[in-house]
Amino acid sequence: MRKFQNWWMKFSCFLTGYNFYILSNCSEVSTRKVKKYTAALLIVSTVWAFVGYCFCDRYMKLGPTGSIFGAIISVLIIIQIERQILLADRTNSWLKATRIGLAILMAIIGSLIIDQIIFKDDIDKAKIKSNQEQVEALLPARTKQITEQITQLNASIAIKELERKELLDDISRNPNQQIVETSSSQVPVTKITTDSSKTTTTSTALKTTISRSIKVVPNPKINQLQPIDDQLKVLADQKMIKETMQLGLKTLLEKEVDSKVGFLDELQIMFNILSESFIAAIVYVIWLLFLLLLELLILIGKSNEDDSDYDKTIQKQMAIHFRKIELL
Repeated sequence: MRKFQNWWMKFSCFLTGYNFYILSNCSEVSTRKVKKYTAALLIVSTVWAFVGYCFCDRYMKLGPTGSIFGAIISVLIIIQIERQILLADRTNSWLKATRIGLAILMAIIGSLIIDQIIFKDDIDKAKIKSNQEQVEALLPARTKQITEQITQLNASIAIKELERKELLDDISRNPNQQIVETSSSQVPVTKITTDSSKTTTTSTALKTTISRSIKVVPNPKINQLQPIDDQLKVLADQKMIKETMQLGLKTLLEKEVDSKVGFLDELQIMFNILSESFIAAIVYVIWLLFLLLLELLILIGKSNEDDSDYDKTIQKQMAIHFRKIELL
């Protein structure tokens, strides 16, 4: 049991910033004070760990791991804020005013987030109407956009079909084409001449002859039909996708709007609920006061207590160090 008490006191000193070794030589009054501050810190930290986790998970979409880190960061911030009061020798008016202002702001933020969790079902009901209004507002513009895309696809399909028709007409009129092939060749020609002395001379010369042939081949425009057919198929597929999208556009928009959980949207809906429901407003005020009192718990306890022997020991140590400095 003694070992556990020592461990708990070390943990309490770690949270509050108190020196464990100095506290070990102090009276039970100082020990009880540290335990009281630790209990208050744990209460406030637990509430803000819950608030930080819910906020990170619901609105920042960080998932379980990221939300846990968010909760830890929230707890660290709270502990450091409370230490400003716990470790102050005297809580002056400026420090008190700052802490009260922080307490009010933190209570408002915390109560808003907690109330959004409490009124989740009511907010979801109100969001159905709000989301439907958003869908109706987005639907005409999206429908117009898809209709324009379908019109462009129809124009492209019409152009390609006209081009294909012209090709088919040309092919039907001229299924075959005549190609004239020209070839040249050199043929040797022998020439015999006799001069006045009746001497016969034989000479050979090359004579170029040109021959022409007509070749019948299919119309080459037939090869252009397949690429056009492929383009028409692609355009028809795109048109079908757009028409299918247009038919299910409202359902698609509803899913898109429902998937977006906006903090400000839910905040606006919650304010509408609070303004319309007196009971909801009472619940909000209760949570606001509860968190505000929690935030001020340590400040109130610190302000109404006399210095303990731990505080006197710290002040005595400071006085001794001042005396040493003066003697240097």
